Amino acid sequence: MAFHCYLWHGDTATAQGPKRDSLCGDLSLATPPVLTRDWLRKPQSMLQRKASTPEEAVNWLKENFDQHAPKMAHTQATSISPEDRFGSALADLHSGNDLSWGFPLLGSKYLALAVIAVH
Repeated sequence: MAFHCYLWHGDTATAQGPKRDSLCGDLSLATPPVLTRDWLRKPQSMLQRKASTPEEAVNWLKENFDQHAPKMAHTQATSISPEDRFGSALADLHSGNDLSWGFPLLGSKYLALAVIAVH
């Protein structure tokens, strides 16, 4: 099993606004998809890393989460302990589950992180 790691950073209106389904449902656009598995069908430019282990994928998640955490509302970044957040992610990936996280950021921006298990 491999793990494809995706990141999108853009306007909140694209990720959560009224046009979300049309913008994100178009698989040719570099926007977060409506369905989690559709990350695999989005443009290859959105693929940030191919991890060979769940641990490597969680390290990627942690690096990107930590990089953007200062731009999150305080409770988004701190309401779940790092041990719980990344421990749960590791358990999910070990089980072959996909992950899709989304966080509104300051300044009407949005961060989407996803790890898709590829069997």
